[in-house]
Amino acid sequence: MGGGGGGHADGGDFRMKVWSMTGGPNCRPLHWKRNTAIAALGIFLVCIPIAMKSAELEQRPHHPVRPIPSQLWCKNFGTKEY
Repeated sequence: MGGGGGGHADGGDFRMKVWSMTGGPNCRPLHWKRNTAIAALGIFLVCIPIAMKSAELEQRPHHPVRPIPSQLWCKNFGTKEY
């Protein structure tokens, strides 16, 4: 019935031959803690300057009706009477 001898009839564990993004059933990447720390540090180093520039450029034409969290660190609001 076709199919050739592709290893389908050997009765082995098919999960060892399946590719997945997470690495499959036996995923134990080397240095995963170090790699996670490096990725977190990279995200932190990219996001902090973006947040600082965003707070610097933030402007509102009208005072908000209720408190907005960015009013705590943005210098464009003056007094916090709302």
